[in-house]
Amino acid sequence: MNWIKRCIVVLLSLITAASCTPDENSCDPNLICTTISIDSNWVNLSITEQLSGVPIILYNGNLENNLIVVRDTLYSDSHDYYLPTGIRYTAEAYYRSGPNIIIAVDSKKLTTESFTNCDDTCYESDEITLDLVLIE
Repeated sequence: MNWIKRCIVVLLSLITAASCTPDENSCDPNLICTTISIDSNWVNLSITEQLSGVPIILYNGNLENNLIVVRDTLYSDSHDYYLPTGIRYTAEAYYRSGPNIIIAVDSKKLTTESFTNCDDTCYESDEITLDLVLIE
């Protein structure tokens, strides 16, 4: 009798473990799925607003690469650029403080991810924010 109980416990444990393992062929028909590859998304720049404007430079890649995407002067605390994914973006903001210039720098990669749902390849991409706000 103990043998049967042990077999039942082992069998229930295996069923529970198998149900917790993600199935490669899982299908959720209610999942919103973008089946067109995402090749661009938003890069948001957040700055500390100044009346005279804040000059910024947005680079493709790391700062050292010096591949300038855009030079701009921002007059509000945020600005968005729609740019290609799969690339690291770096931004600099130049703040004037009396005779001094303070440079704020941030960098992130704009990525696209894919997964399979109901035999469809779905794509996701999150916008990024480059934080160029001055720390007080």
